Amino acid sequence: MAARKLARGIGTFFKDCEHPEVRWSRCPHEYKIRYRSAAGMQTEEAGFATQDRAITRLTEIYNEKKATLRSQSKAERIQKYGTMRFEECA
Repeated sequence: MAARKLARGIGTFFKDCEHPEVRWSRCPHEYKIRYRSAAGMQTEEAGFATQDRAITRLTEIYNEKKATLRSQSKAERIQKYGTMRFEECA
């Protein structure tokens, strides 16, 4: 499973199978993408039939992330982790 990286900050796409990267275009397995959400958590999505669809989805996510205000993503983190004590996080 070798992942192909796009431009810095966009994410990666890959196939989680034993086929080498040069055979991905003929491989029947679906593509997966991995990226960081606005809250900074690593996220994976699966079910992309083609490499182009995976790249398109990564680009959509990247553009949404850039359009989101930093204060909004900070508010989401506070909402999720604000009441949690450090011992509970670790």
